Amino acid sequence: MNEPDHIYATLSTSQLQKLSVDFSRAVRRLFLNIVRSSPDERSASEQLYRAGSSVGANVREAKYAESPKDFIHKLKIAEKELGEFYYWLGFLCSRPSVIDQEARKEVELLAASVGKLLTATIVAMKRKHST
Repeated sequence: MNEPDHIYATLSTSQLQKLSVDFSRAVRRLFLNIVRSSPDERSASEQLYRAGSSVGANVREAKYAESPKDFIHKLKIAEKELGEFYYWLGFLCSRPSVIDQEARKEVELLAASVGKLLTATIVAMKRKHST
């Protein structure tokens, strides 16, 4: 590992890695907002935080994959975690007063961007290594 975690996003050369770090930071802000405004939703917001922040962790882990198959597998895990994040976001949004709408929009835009890049990267790697 060459770069310190606290500045990883600015040193990374991968758009997916940078975006996943930005997404994780937005998830953290959303989590903190939920916990402050609705302490009774702490359990669900923790699930949202765990799933959302693990997307970036799995993208980072893919950087150190042992093979192309391992790389794809780690990105697929990130994709699954993103799906879980969407579940918890939808669950928490069933009570609109729980989530700040601006923070929600920000995190949804980043999640969509990360999802598109994950899918595109997985498809490209599968094509590249299927021959």
